[in-house]
Amino acid sequence: MAQIVPPTPVLDIARGIASLDEDIPRVLALFGKTAVEELGWRRPNRSSLLVPIEGTHNGVTENYVLRLGFAAYRKWPPSAQFVNPNTLTYAHPVDQHHLPILTSPECHVHANYAAANGRTLQLICCSATQEFYDTAHPVEPALIWNEQNTFYTTVAAIQKAMASFYGGRFAKL
Repeated sequence: MAQIVPPTPVLDIARGIASLDEDIPRVLALFGKTAVEELGWRRPNRSSLLVPIEGTHNGVTENYVLRLGFAAYRKWPPSAQFVNPNTLTYAHPVDQHHLPILTSPECHVHANYAAANGRTLQLICCSATQEFYDTAHPVEPALIWNEQNTFYTTVAAIQKAMASFYGGRFAKL
């Protein structure tokens, strides 16, 4: 199937926050929960969500923090970045040990991706992340984000990759 390069996301923070507010109860209902904290998630501010993610490689389970941002959501997927659990930010190269190695053909991580606009960034290369579209990645039309998806589409895609294609940490502590 031919791939296309979709347009880059347009930020609309107010719409993103409103869409997140609408979607949180829908996603929690999938788990029979009423608060994000019941899933171990945190919402440090109105426009972001922190989700713990774990991966097991060679019998060792390691924990990560995935930060989702909603500046272009729901028209586009949330931004997604693995962050330092203490600072809740990512700075390359000092924080690269907070990144998992993912080898899934549908979801992998670049610690310091050189984007076409000259910027470098952490990139979770997955059509369910905003950064995928920010970097003008070609994608099969069937995989393009649509507004029927929720932020849990992003979480589930990354969890799926962690379950089957996790190769440990980028760099050991």
